[in-house]
Amino acid sequence: MLSDGSFDCALCLILDINLSDGSGIELRHRLADQGVEIPVIYITGNDNPATRMAAMASGCVAYLTKPFTAKSLMQPIEQLLAGAV
Repeated sequence: MLSDGSFDCALCLILDINLSDGSGIELRHRLADQGVEIPVIYITGNDNPATRMAAMASGCVAYLTKPFTAKSLMQPIEQLLAGAV
């Protein structure tokens, strides 16, 4: 994913906490290390306090647990579009 191209046109990234090759939080840190600063929305089906704290500490704009409503996903995206985040 890191070598797939530019993030210049992206409003945000939606990352699952549990990726097949690591965690979304680790990916967020690798992107930041490469100078990619983009808002992140995390999603997870395995919520726990430690993971939630790590996600929040990484600077996410939202942390959603599955199943979640479309409205709960759209709200932070709309806030980003409005420049409120």
